[in-house]
Amino acid sequence: MNWKLFWGMFIGGILLTGSFACGPSPSPKKLKTTLQSEQDDPFVNHTRGVMLLHQKEYSSAAGYLKRAAEEEPDNAAYWNDFGLAMSFMGEFDAAEQAFQKALKLHPELTDAHNNLGMVYTEEGKLDKALEEYGKVIQDKTYPTPYFPYFNIGLLKLKQGQKDAAEMAFEQAIKLKPDFYRAYAELAALYAAKGQYGDAYNAVKKAEKQYTDEPGLLLLEAQCQYHLKNYNDSRRILTKLSLLYPDQRIREGMDKLKKELTKKMILGE
Repeated sequence: MNWKLFWGMFIGGILLTGSFACGPSPSPKKLKTTLQSEQDDPFVNHTRGVMLLHQKEYSSAAGYLKRAAEEEPDNAAYWNDFGLAMSFMGEFDAAEQAFQKALKLHPELTDAHNNLGMVYTEEGKLDKALEEYGKVIQDKTYPTPYFPYFNIGLLKLKQGQKDAAEMAFEQAIKLKPDFYRAYAELAALYAAKGQYGDAYNAVKKAEKQYTDEPGLLLLEAQCQYHLKNYNDSRRILTKLSLLYPDQRIREGMDKLKKELTKKMILGE
């Protein structure tokens, strides 16, 4: 059992047992003291914060994680997790400060380097971001080495360096063959170069995780069109129309439908 989940269940079990026990109930003063003690326990606050992060309750998570970090200010992991919550909320200045505090305490905390690199990327500080990702790659013990390569790929896309981005995404997949987000990025890059067979294969792999994602379905339909599989392209467009895609996707669909009409009806 995941220890983080177990901790929350353990606390709940204590409270339930206290409610139904045959012995004397704790006094309101003692109960208040116990609850206050839990609120002041950095381990408890960090555990709750991490659980809320997993539930995508970022604002609530940030409150608990900030409290944990302030109660135990020399704990680099607490500052790193607080920074992560703030970055998910788009509060990049606060996130950057938290990650820097974590790294000041623990310069070799690779997660914090990776997270700081993502914040720098969002802030447009791309040279600094690349420096942070380089530190992550140098850590041969890092359990998810494909992440920094993926992040470098996104960074290179921001710089307009598509070939470098493609190489980074391909390296991420080499390290983790089922890294489906990287396949989605590669599919778009392959299609932009006219490599529609490669793009189609990448789309199908990405769809193993991102089922019925409109952008991927449109790209799949476009690939099938360029591969001259017109009936398959039309079938995918029909499926896509049932998903009520946004305006950008609808515009792409309308353009492809016109091209399909010329090919299938007019023979152009």
